Amino acid sequence: MVKLIGFLGLLLLQLSLFGQRFQQFVPSTISLQSKMGLLIAHRASMAHLPDKNPFAFELELSQQDATNTRWSSIYKNPMRGLSLGYQDFGNHNVLGQGYSISVHTAFPIIQHNRLGFLDFRLNTGVGWVSRKYDAQLNPKNNAIGSHLNGYVNLMLRWQKYFKHWNIGGGIEFTHFSNASMKPPNLGLNVPSLFIQTGYNIEQRIPYVSNREKEAFSNYDERMVDEIYLVLNGGLKQNVASFSDPVFRPIIGLQGLYSKRIGERWKLDLGMDLTYNDANRHFEDTSVYTVGETFQLGFYAGASMQFYKAEFLVGIGVYAINQINPWGYVYDRLGFRYHFTDKLVAGVAIKAHYAIADFLEFSVGYRLWKGKSGAERRDTHE
Repeated sequence: MVKLIGFLGLLLLQLSLFGQRFQQFVPSTISLQSKMGLLIAHRASMAHLPDKNPFAFELELSQQDATNTRWSSIYKNPMRGLSLGYQDFGNHNVLGQGYSISVHTAFPIIQHNRLGFLDFRLNTGVGWVSRKYDAQLNPKNNAIGSHLNGYVNLMLRWQKYFKHWNIGGGIEFTHFSNASMKPPNLGLNVPSLFIQTGYNIEQRIPYVSNREKEAFSNYDERMVDEIYLVLNGGLKQNVASFSDPVFRPIIGLQGLYSKRIGERWKLDLGMDLTYNDANRHFEDTSVYTVGETFQLGFYAGASMQFYKAEFLVGIGVYAINQINPWGYVYDRLGFRYHFTDKLVAGVAIKAHYAIADFLEFSVGYRLWKGKSGAERRDTHE
């Protein structure tokens, strides 16, 4: 139940990436992809997992944002939508199959009616793996400890559009994992080649710079310097040697300064104070004191702004970390969504040297904001 609530929260947050102009989502393109890849054994202990070549299918529903807002202009009329996926990992007895539901955004790189469209697409959502680790029934699956998992897909795709049909293909990378909510959690990584065909309900429009007045959007309100106070937390199970795994709480408080550094990006600087009860019980044979469990870290990162959402990535260093089970450096990769001009919520994977530690949920409140572009222009006038 705990994992279900957590990953449903993740999916709901990702669905918010449709943005305020996609509340009435009507797909303009429906596509079907066929994929063939390989399972990467990224640890020596996973060498027994790859068997046959994995294959997959995906149904994609997409809508183009050609609304002439500041956002659609900056991202050159991106495509956004919903995907349903089926993944065969090539090892039925140990890994079974994977199923996913995710939201995606396709960022155009090249757009040309005659030559086609080259996009980079990002998918995030939830996945279900049919065969998880079980000490008695499935001990060979040392990659996935839960049926319910997070799902990420990165894709580089070329498409050629005709009047009602489109064809395309490319390369992609798919990842299933539960962010250490239940061990084991080495994760499943599948790079693939794919081909696709689709039906165009509406023709895709190449982006053309429009000198006319842009439609109203929240761009000026979003692209300001800000200071937030953020409450974050999560749950984690340690790998137990002498006792049953138990969910342990993680609670943190972050002060975050976010400074605009371009049309799309902000620089994030923060200080993290964290109580990680999983670290306190890191070893079965000893329990550390509450005071020894607190961690103090300093964080720097970047966040790409996108309508009401933002994609964030960053790195931090602990100044206080007495138990130190994973080292002094931590990473953060995730999303935030702005529900109002002051209230923000997010979800991220907190990791150490790219190894997931736990899934971090957060709620923040804006304490201060700088002047928007429109306000600065009014001041100069």
